[in-house]
Amino acid sequence: MGPTSGRDQQMSEEMIDSTLADSFPASDPPSWTLGRDRNLEENKSGAAITEMSQDHTEKSTMKTNIDLSEEQRAGVVKILNALLSDEYLLYTKTRNYHWNVTGPQFHDLHKFFEEQYTELNEIVDEVAERGRSRDGWAFGTMNEFSQHTRLKEHPGHYPKAREMIANLLDDHQAVIRQLRSDSEICADKYHDMGTNDFLTGLMEQHEKMAWMLRAFLQGESV
Repeated sequence: MGPTSGRDQQMSEEMIDSTLADSFPASDPPSWTLGRDRNLEENKSGAAITEMSQDHTEKSTMKTNIDLSEEQRAGVVKILNALLSDEYLLYTKTRNYHWNVTGPQFHDLHKFFEEQYTELNEIVDEVAERGRSRDGWAFGTMNEFSQHTRLKEHPGHYPKAREMIANLLDDHQAVIRQLRSDSEICADKYHDMGTNDFLTGLMEQHEKMAWMLRAFLQGESV
């Protein structure tokens, strides 16, 4: 005999209930169904416990457990979002100069600024993702960037090539100084050695970009 389907089992139970109803006094619920109802309740209770256990396991798995407190992570995220604002403004300024540079070295500087803003674009992404890895939200609006950056913009001003380079050099050196301070705070105050190492790597990138800008200024033709 083949296995009984759920539909056949339900029909069989209904037939049994109908037969027993003619033979036993009425009760609410019928006395002959109590065992079956109790079994259904136990199954539902077991399913609920299993669901609660799975939910607890998921929440435990999702909770950040990297030996940094919520307060430590929040402090690091604040540093990273301020840095993100600086990096985004510097990226935008470099791209602005890429578009608007003029003069005898237009082609060289046009390509040079493109190389620098491409690298800065990658840095922006890395800083934002670093903050997310610490359970923080990364700034993502111009309003947030403008409110938290430590660098300065000059709307409506289109400087000569040499001034463009000098402006970018000043900004990179300001970021380097800030990174040096922030990396120490991440290590000494928040004990986040991973972010300390991350910021040190960024500082080295900015030092190289600053060196290239400084080399351009040493040329008499710019």
